[in-house]
Amino acid sequence: MIEQPAFLQCRCGSCRITLTDPAMRAHTECFCFDCRQRGMISASKRPGNSLPIEVENFDRGVDLVYFSNALIVDEASQALLEFSKLTSDGFNTTAMALCCGTLMCGTHPMYQGNTISVNADSCRVTTPSSIPLQAVVFACDAPKEKAAVIAQRSHVPVFFDVYSELEHRTLKTFVESVTATISTTAKEAATTSFEALGFNKPLTICSDFVEESRDGTT
Repeated sequence: MIEQPAFLQCRCGSCRITLTDPAMRAHTECFCFDCRQRGMISASKRPGNSLPIEVENFDRGVDLVYFSNALIVDEASQALLEFSKLTSDGFNTTAMALCCGTLMCGTHPMYQGNTISVNADSCRVTTPSSIPLQAVVFACDAPKEKAAVIAQRSHVPVFFDVYSELEHRTLKTFVESVTATISTTAKEAATTSFEALGFNKPLTICSDFVEESRDGTT
């Protein structure tokens, strides 16, 4: 039984995903082109979905938080979810709310089915749990002059080539967090998972804004 409310909600309030485990697993800031592209796709769906000005200007990355992949989603909200990738061979799968274009959550094979990632700049996150920023990732995709400033001023580790730095203590902790087994209590309370929600739905391939996300324009 969930003691305190923990849920994800779209910007217009029509789509809601309940988190059966309110504990935040990890917290990163991401400069990767793909996160930026997904943000631009969301921004095109509805006025008010634009990238935060700090993200648009590369002053910070997209705010990403992570939770157990043990969810409760009613039929009305399930009907609003569209599942997509940026390319057919892309790693990340994203669930977007069709009602307003909110990026609700996503998965990556690295998570081994145990975790969802949430773009907290797009989706409204309500949880009694919070952890401070742990790392800045994919700074290689920021303009060189911005990346230098980010690395100099950041109070947390900044990673450029993430996949070659996975032995770093901070990234090892991140991987351990997102691959951790879902608790029995959360599993028993859940009615579904990210994968189950998308099982009977078509997977859309959306390559919109690929050039804009990579040349720094919006």
